[in-house]
Amino acid sequence: MGGQMGGEIIDITLVIGVFVALFSAGMTAYAGFGGALVMVPAFALMIGPVQAVALTAICSAIALTHVMPGLLRTIRWREVLPLFAGLFLSISVASSFLVKADPDLIRMIMGGFILAAAAILIINPKYAGPRGPKTSLGVGLLTGTIMGGVGVPAGPVMVLYFLAAEESPPVQRANIMFSVWLLLILMLVNLLVRGAINSDTALNALIIAPASILGAYVGKWLFKRAPVTWFKSFAHGLLIIIGLSLLVV
Repeated sequence: MGGQMGGEIIDITLVIGVFVALFSAGMTAYAGFGGALVMVPAFALMIGPVQAVALTAICSAIALTHVMPGLLRTIRWREVLPLFAGLFLSISVASSFLVKADPDLIRMIMGGFILAAAAILIINPKYAGPRGPKTSLGVGLLTGTIMGGVGVPAGPVMVLYFLAAEESPPVQRANIMFSVWLLLILMLVNLLVRGAINSDTALNALIIAPASILGAYVGKWLFKRAPVTWFKSFAHGLLIIIGLSLLVV
C-alpha cells in the first residue's frame, strides 16, 4: 500500500487492506463496537501509524456520512456540543505529537492502548459519575488526546459515557455515531492541515472505502440473522492479539 514498495507487494497489501476494511466495518455494524480498533492497528503494521489513522479516518468517515442527516433531530446537543469542543481542542494539540513521534514508539503505545480498550470492552464497566457540559467537555478532551496523540480510536470512552445517560436507545445511538463521526473528521482535518497524508494513502482510500460501505451493510444483514454473543468473544480475542502484535513487531 506504500508507493516505495514493488508492484506485487502493493497488490497484496491492498487486497489485505480491502479485507481489513470489510471486516472492520462489518464488525461495527454487527457487534456495535471495535471496528476502528481493528482497522487502525492492522493498517499500522502495514503502512505505519500516521497513514493508518489517515486511511481509517477517510474510509470510516465516508462509510458513516450518509447516516448523519438522519441523526440530527435525535441527537442531544447539550451533551454532544461540549464533547465536540473537547475533541477539537485536544486533537488540534495532540496530533502534533502523532505526526512527529517515532513510528515504532507510536506502535508500542498503540498496542498498549488497544489491550486496555480490549479490557474495557471485556469488563464492560458502567459509568455512574456526573453529567453535564463540563463532564462532556472532559470526555471529549480525553478521547481527543488519546486519538490525536497516539492514533488509537478512543470510541469506548465516549460509548461508556453516552450509554450511561438516561436516554432512549435511539438517542444513545445517535449521540455515539455522530460523536465518532466528528472524531474521525477532526482527526482527518488535522492530518491534512499538518501535511501528514501522502498521495498513496489518499489513492488507497478511494479503493478501500467501498469495502467499508459494503462491510457495514453485511454487518447489518448478519445482525438480523445470527447472535452477537459469540462474536463479541471472538472480537475481544482479536483485539488482544492485535495489541500484542503491535508491542512485539
